[in-house]
Amino acid sequence: MFPVAQLVADGEISAQTLLPSVLFAPLPEEPVADPWGDAPWIVGAHARARGRRAPGRCITSAKSWLAHPGVDRLAGTLPWGSDEPTLDRLSPVEASRRILDHVRSAYDAASPEHPLSEQDLVLTVPASFDEVARELTVRAANEAGLRVRLLEEPLAAFYDYLAQQGTARVESLAARAGHEAFVLVCDVGGGTTDLTLIRVRIGADGVRLDRVAVGHHLLLGGDNMDLALAHLVEQDLVAPPDRLEPLLFSELVLACRSAKEALLSAGAKDSVPVRVLSRGSRLVGSTLSATLDRRTVESTVLEGFFPVVSAAEAPRRARTGLVGFGLPYEADPAITRHAVAFLRRHLPAGATVNAVLYNGGVFHSGLVRQRLLEAIAHATGAHAEELPAPDPDVAVARGAVAFGLALAGKGPRVGGGSARGYYVGLRAEGEPRAICVVPRGAAEGERHVVMAQGLSIVVGEPVRFDLFSSDQGQHAPGAIVRVDEGLDALPSMTVTFETTEGSANTRLPVHLEGELTAVGTLDVACVESSERPPASSGPRPRRFRLAFDLRVKPERASTRPPSARLSDTKLEAGRELVLRVFGKGRADVEPREARHLVRELERVLGQRTTWTTDVSRGLYDTLVPESRARRRSAEHERAFWMLAGFSGRPGFGYPGDEKRIGKIVPLLQELLIFPDETRGWQQLWIAWRRLAGGLLEPAQASVRDLVDPFLSTDEVKPKKKKGFKPQAEDEMLELAASLENVPSARRADLGRWILERTWTNRDPRLWRALGRVGARIPTYASAHHVVAPTTVERWLDHLLREKWAEVPTAAHAAVQMARVTGDRARDLSEGVRREIARRVESTGAPPEWARAVLEHVPVVEADRAEFFGESLPVGLELRTPE
Repeated sequence: MFPVAQLVADGEISAQTLLPSVLFAPLPEEPVADPWGDAPWIVGAHARARGRRAPGRCITSAKSWLAHPGVDRLAGTLPWGSDEPTLDRLSPVEASRRILDHVRSAYDAASPEHPLSEQDLVLTVPASFDEVARELTVRAANEAGLRVRLLEEPLAAFYDYLAQQGTARVESLAARAGHEAFVLVCDVGGGTTDLTLIRVRIGADGVRLDRVAVGHHLLLGGDNMDLALAHLVEQDLVAPPDRLEPLLFSELVLACRSAKEALLSAGAKDSVPVRVLSRGSRLVGSTLSATLDRRTVESTVLEGFFPVVSAAEAPRRARTGLVGFGLPYEADPAITRHAVAFLRRHLPAGATVNAVLYNGGVFHSGLVRQRLLEAIAHATGAHAEELPAPDPDVAVARGAVAFGLALAGKGPRVGGGSARGYYVGLRAEGEPRAICVVPRGAAEGERHVVMAQGLSIVVGEPVRFDLFSSDQGQHAPGAIVRVDEGLDALPSMTVTFETTEGSANTRLPVHLEGELTAVGTLDVACVESSERPPASSGPRPRRFRLAFDLRVKPERASTRPPSARLSDTKLEAGRELVLRVFGKGRADVEPREARHLVRELERVLGQRTTWTTDVSRGLYDTLVPESRARRRSAEHERAFWMLAGFSGRPGFGYPGDEKRIGKIVPLLQELLIFPDETRGWQQLWIAWRRLAGGLLEPAQASVRDLVDPFLSTDEVKPKKKKGFKPQAEDEMLELAASLENVPSARRADLGRWILERTWTNRDPRLWRALGRVGARIPTYASAHHVVAPTTVERWLDHLLREKWAEVPTAAHAAVQMARVTGDRARDLSEGVRREIARRVESTGAPPEWARAVLEHVPVVEADRAEFFGESLPVGLELRTPE
């Protein structure tokens, strides 16, 4: 083991076996610096100790944040929920890079003749990490100057067992079970629970070890146990329904973690004190103190997280009362229930678990280890042995080394290949289907070629491929399956085939290639196809690797096939109508034809609410290149913006939408050609509200720069654009409220301006706009843009003083602002939420509205569609994480 040098106290450096993956930014007046890292952040033991007293300047669980699809993992979001105004936030990738960079710097200082960047490195990750989290991990390592190969942590723990104990015992298990045995590796870390199933088989060539299954991503571990204990202790510190402020509660969680570790250790005391420093005027005294006893800890951990369950029990979907900090913790905290469901899913008929290998700090407790064995025996009817794991703190690190040696032929290898198969979605009529590109069980470095008939893309345009995975079945590359056959949706992948100079966009036949790389990431590519093999001297077919699109919400969308497909003839007729009004050489068209364009399109294509995404984007692609034609008359301009907004809504979710929005964004700076037309302003603002989800932060900030001077109620207003005199202020306000990709402080300013207007203006649209600005769950943006709960509680205090019978939008706005997310940094206090729920119920609103304020209820598609002002295009479904 390499002891990692790190700060352990102010000015004190020591080399420790473990490096806590914690970052802390000392206060400006603190003379503390990390000799191995970049200011202001320090890493390691001292960072963890200081973070317990100042959690708002501390980053933990960076690895779990890498796997969180509900936030922008490349944006500065950490420390989550911090109210430190001067602290530069780090992205999960940057936080991970700094931790790895500390290791590299410490190693290089100790071994300057053999720098770490020149070594073969194995970096372990949770087995349940999805493909995006793996790619981001590799990116963080590369940015730290390291070349790494990924290995799953439970598999690393098993490699360590083999290195320490050999194969004799597992061979004996297989012999007693009839030549085949199964080992469950249960790895419960701080933030995740990883389940891996390994088959041991004795054959003519000796023992064979294969990893046959990996569990789904479970954001569930020791952190959740600490949260559960903190919720219990909190009730002794403050009288319900009051709660500790988020940062003080974070300090309490860390204190409960220390207490838990002390009380579950061998020879533990009966109880330990738990203390946190209080802040603010609401709490009396400088220290809050309670006592946590061993019986409470054992009961909370064993009954809450390791209950004995039946064989048929499935993990519960209803979220418990546990509230975390931004991370989407698993709804059901019962690790045993997840383990039993995993075994039921993956064990062959008639087989059982013969042994369990534990890993993770919680398994230092013999009580916890015994309880898991009891739960498995109760559910399966068979007793499993416990394989010895003497040091779970370092087993994964040692196992990574054993794996590296095994690659060089110096130790047993565990086979089995990929635990999941990978599929690319196909656009076709009828049920959604996907084609297998990498089969389950594929070996690392094995390339699979899929020659799907009719597969082609348009050169010069971005193309999106929906990606799926499955841990069931055994489909060969090229097999086509229904999407509903147990496939799990992954973030989509995109690519753009660049055209050669001077060539027009053309359709190019391609085939797919897929590979699970030796590094541990997924590689999928489109390769130019030809009926004839290329000549040896000619150019090789172009190969374009598909890249995961890391935008938070937009590319989590998917398309459903419409109930009836519009004929190409009708769509061409619709395009011709657009070109008649806006096409080149059509300047003689009367303005009234522009005024009636949408009506004529509905005559040909049907009611516009029935237009599919294909139809909508087809009209958009015909219209926007002719944008200069909107200069012909005020009617042309109004029709242009009405049709552009409707056909492009919501600005994302369909292949090529990012490029589509990029083509129309420059028109915003031109505003209106006919600025005296009120209806023109209305359609302009409505169009950009419909397209808002496709605008990234810089574009949304530009929109706010335009409209803020006219919305601000401050005495000193933002500077107005010269000559800009907009109309239709109500629509302008709704547009501004729909811009979620701007910093939370700027959104809070808009909310304050709206609130001030409600003092003299009874327009219900003001509260609808305020509900959007203060919503706890964004419709399309990263969760770090959400306005602080303390600010929103002040807005709701004003709303509660209103007569809701006279404000028809009040109840819905209140639900948006008070909805439970499961994130203490975003959720309002329980007292406020209960009052909101009572008022919502008194209005006769749907029962699920009040329930969403009291407990976690997933957002449905209709909620997102309402945000954009009308239904989404037929065939477009927003399936986005919260």
